[in-house]
Order: sequence, then structure tokens, then C-alpha cells
Amino acid sequence: MSVLLSDLVARPELQLTVVTGQERLDRPVHAAHVSELVRPGPWLHGGELLMTIGLVLPMTERACREYVADVAAAGTSALALGLGAELPYQAAPAPLRRATAEAGLPLLTVGGQVPFLAVTKAVFAARAAEQRAAVEGAFETHRRLTAAAASGRGLAPTLHAWARATGVRTLVTDPLGRVLTAGGGGAGGPGGDSGDGVGVVDGEGEGDGDGVVAVDAPARDDGDGRNGVGRDGVGRDGVGRNHGGAGELPPGSVELVERVVAGGIRASARAPGLEVRPLGAGRLRGLLVLVGEVGAEARMLVSGLVSLLSLELERRHLAGEPERRHRAALLGRLLSPEVTAARARDVLAAAGLSASAVRAVAVGAATSDEGPATSGEGPAMSGTGPAASGGETAPPGELAAALALAVPGGLVRVRDGQVEAVVGEGLDIHRVLTRFAPGRPAGIGSPVPPHAAHTSLREASGLVEVSRGLGRPVEAGGGDSARLLLSLGERPALAGYADALLAPLETAAPSGDLVETLATWLDAGCSWDETSRRLGLHRHTVRNRLDKAMRLTGRRLDNADDRFDLWLAVRARRAAGDHTPGRG
Repeated sequence: MSVLLSDLVARPELQLTVVTGQERLDRPVHAAHVSELVRPGPWLHGGELLMTIGLVLPMTERACREYVADVAAAGTSALALGLGAELPYQAAPAPLRRATAEAGLPLLTVGGQVPFLAVTKAVFAARAAEQRAAVEGAFETHRRLTAAAASGRGLAPTLHAWARATGVRTLVTDPLGRVLTAGGGGAGGPGGDSGDGVGVVDGEGEGDGDGVVAVDAPARDDGDGRNGVGRDGVGRDGVGRNHGGAGELPPGSVELVERVVAGGIRASARAPGLEVRPLGAGRLRGLLVLVGEVGAEARMLVSGLVSLLSLELERRHLAGEPERRHRAALLGRLLSPEVTAARARDVLAAAGLSASAVRAVAVGAATSDEGPATSGEGPAMSGTGPAASGGETAPPGELAAALALAVPGGLVRVRDGQVEAVVGEGLDIHRVLTRFAPGRPAGIGSPVPPHAAHTSLREASGLVEVSRGLGRPVEAGGGDSARLLLSLGERPALAGYADALLAPLETAAPSGDLVETLATWLDAGCSWDETSRRLGLHRHTVRNRLDKAMRLTGRRLDNADDRFDLWLAVRARRAAGDHTPGRG
């Protein structure tokens, strides 16, 4: 509560008398200042009680209006004129009374027995008492927040206590931006009670006592292996979007959440009426979204709220280790070469994943990883030491725990320092890797029936080093292996090999039509119809071009070795960076 003019007027020892502006005594006073300047406005900040004896102020109508206008424009709360037998004035002059009344600026007089210093001390003493009360109130509120956090009932009681104290709505999300818990803002101020105006919206959780979704629970699956990256998981911008009721991210917050997620544990973002803070100790475990304007008193509590919520999320993370260990064991059973189709379906069902086809993912260790790698078929469990927020330097266990949260089913493990996972075919695994494993080499196996997941993992593991060479995740069947092998050769040698076969075609058709048609036919699996469709040409035109190409090169399309030589020449040309017109 600010110090008001009425509070000062009510103190008899200050001998303050209201001359004009009786109806404006509810103005706050932030400071008391003495000035005998005729134009004091440039030295004022607003909210002052400006005191003067009018020593050099001409008491004319014009001079008083100009003086009062200057003072009012600076945001002064009131003007106080000192009176006394030995001072210029023993009563407020009429020109000054009229000028302040016209400007709506309260005019007070200070009795002759009261020095300005006494008024100044009174103002700053009241301000100090106000600030002390605010700090004491903040400590009391923080005590209630701590008690709520120590109740053992999860996130909801803490958010409930915060909302009762501040009236500011809050949401806690997981690192994907999926809302875990929301506390609705009420009308109560700090220390107040908003009663039914405060609500807490929770998801369905696993034994946290408040019905909140466990932060380390894997994304739910809706039957095609996509949930967690889609309706209830990562959206197109990488941030989870929840639907229905107070559990939604408020308008305008998605971009802020995305910025904090990208920046990690040391990032924060703010917009009018919105603020997003990271939660976690050393690594991002979740996000706090504040909805509404956070006042000065509530601002003192934000850091404490962040700390208490971070402790709860870290507790959940550690408590989720047995579940991650269980799911790592399920993954081990699924990846057994002896697993039957029926047994594989049972394993997926136990993990809560429903998918007719799955694919394996292998994420290798980055060269900047510190500490010993986890060996054996260990679970996706967290390390205990501090780590950076980026996926590139995360220990394998931390990365596995993050992926277990992000992918439906949570079938993730660490084996020989490599993070392995099996996901539904429909999952946008590239987005998940971009979010949680940026800069890490990663291989993605082909979609296979669940009982053949071990073959997909063999593919994925073999592509990890290819990914390391290319600097991005590599998917089986994408042609990246051939590009990497060709890139290892010297450019002049590659260009010479390509010229030996393709130069006759480029000489005969400088536009590149023959090379383009040949390259498209090879990329289309030697299909005439598909090549015709891709190039928008008649099938006979495609055949005529390729017949001409074979005459020029002396090769045959029905010979496997000739087709391989031509395919290698086209790929060598691309790898050498010698752009071929058209598709090449």
C-alpha cells in the first residue's frame, strides 16, 4: 500500500493544511523534495511532494500558472508552501491558490514550526515501513508456498498458494510444452484469499497425489504411434498444444515457450501479460508460464516459486527412474531376435504403444560428452551431476530420459554409450531429434513389423557414423550412405569419372535434357511410367531420350553393371558439386 497524501495530512505533528485539491488526497507520494527553482520540472521524476517557500517565485497570475503547469507536467503529487513569520509568506497567496485549483494540483501549507526536513523524514520513514511490510509479506507468502511444496501432493498445492497470494494465473508444462498443471488467478492480493476464484486444472497422472501428469511419463499414443508429436505432443513449431479447458497454453505464449525451450535452462521470455521461466536444476525439466501482469510484490516471489517448482520436477524425474528402467527392459524384449509377432504386440501394449509398424532410432555419443559412457543394457536413467542444457553435450542417460518423455511408449535405453529407441512409424522423429539431440549423430531405421524391430535397429546403428560425417540425422533408404562414400573421394577424380560417362550426353544436349532424363529414370527405379510422371513427358519421349543416351555412351539399360556405372556417374557428379542442369 503506497503512502498517500491523506496519510501525511492526518499526522498532526507535520502541520499540513489542505488549501486546494481536497478531493485529490488519494494520490501516492513516492518522495519529498525541496526546490526554489522557478522551473523545477526537469529535476523531478513524478510522485513527489514538492516543497518551497516561494523565495524567487513572482506571485503574479501568469507566473504562478506557468510554475504550476511545469510542476504538474512533471507528475508531482502535490505542492507544499512553507509559512512562517520570517519567511516570504504567512498564508498561501491568491494567485497560487487559483493556479493550483485550475490545474487540479493539491496545494498544502506547512506550519511555521515544522521544518521541511521533518516532512521529508516522515515521507521516507513511511516509505521504508511500506517496503518493510512488503518484504515481510513476501516472506510470509514464501513460507506458505514452501509449506504447500512440502505437502508431498505435487505441483497443484504450490500453484494454488501462489494464485491465492497474487491472483496471477500460472501453468506448468513439460519440456515439450504440454500443460501439466494450471492454477487459475483469483482476485486476492498478496496474503489474501481469492476463495473460489482460484482453480487448479490437472491431468491424469501416476500417483503424485494431485492428479498431475508425471513429467517423466511418456507421451500418450492414440493408435498410430503419433501422439506426443501431434495433437498432444510436439506441434509443427515443436511446442506441445493442448486442447480443452484451462489446460491450454494461452494465446501468444507458444512462441515464448519455443524460445525458452530452444534457449535451455538459462533462458526466459516475456511479453505484455505473459512470462515464461525455465524449471529445473541444471537441465530443463519443465516451464512456468505466468499469465497476467506480475506486480512488484509478486515479482519478489517469482524466483522462489521457480525454485520450489524446480525441486518438485527434479523429484519426479528421480522418482521416474524405476519406470524408465522397466521400459528399457521392455525394449530389450522387443529387440530380441527370437521375439514372436504375438509377443511383440504384447510388449507394445504393455508400453501403451499401438502401431502396426515401428522403426528404431540410434543416437551416438557426441565428441564433447564428458564422463564415462553407460555400458550394458542400462535403462534410460538420469545422471546426477550438473549438465548443460543442450542435447549436444547431454550425457547418454540424460538424453535417453528426455527421449523417453518425448516418444509414445517411452521405449528407450542406453547400450554401450548409444541411446536406442523404438517408435511408431507415424512419429515425426526428426522433430524429436532436433529438439532433444541437436548436433548428435543419429540413425533412423526402416519401418518394420514390431517383431522385426531388431533389424531396424541394426540399420539405425549402422547409420550413426554416416550421420556423424554428414552432420545431420540419416534415415535408412535416403541415399545418404552413397553420398557420404562419394564425398570421401577427391573432387577432380569424381568429376573425371562423371565426365567419362556423361560428357557425350552433355555435348549432344547442352540443355541437360539427356542427363536429367537418365538421372530421373535411375532415381525412379528404372520405371518408365514414374519417370514420365516426374518429368511431365510422354512415355515415348522418355524412351527416345534414353535410347539416344545409350547410343552415345555405348551402354545398355538392361545390363546391371552398365546401370550401376551410370548411376555412380550421376551421383559422383552431384557429390563433386558440378551442377547438372535439371534434377541433377
